[in-house]
Amino acid sequence: MGACLGALAMLWLAGCGSASEESAHDAADRFVSALGSGDAGQACELLAPDTVSVLESLRPEGCQQALPSLDLSGDQVTEVRVWGDAAQARSAKDVLFLRELSDGWRVIAAGCQPRGESEPYECELGGS
Repeated sequence: MGACLGALAMLWLAGCGSASEESAHDAADRFVSALGSGDAGQACELLAPDTVSVLESLRPEGCQQALPSLDLSGDQVTEVRVWGDAAQARSAKDVLFLRELSDGWRVIAAGCQPRGESEPYECELGGS
């Protein structure tokens, strides 16, 4: 009986992980789709508040005007990995980083490229 409950608990936890991955994937898809269609308003809504604040401190014209001027890809998301409340989404040209906040998954960094195996990513928006 204990083994069955343990197995059920593991299946339940695995299901939760996949639901979280699907939610992160959906947020990343909506963000890149908004970028691809030129809907900066929708893309800005999918950014984490801290990311919007940083963008607007560097570009005082506001998120909706600044976002289109950045070199961000609207390519389809091909892979998402989730670690607790953090996620990484990849497309053919880009890497996005997301965080799960109280109102859902939000993009914290976009337009990211690896610098090296042990180096942090360099991001066009957010990140390091």
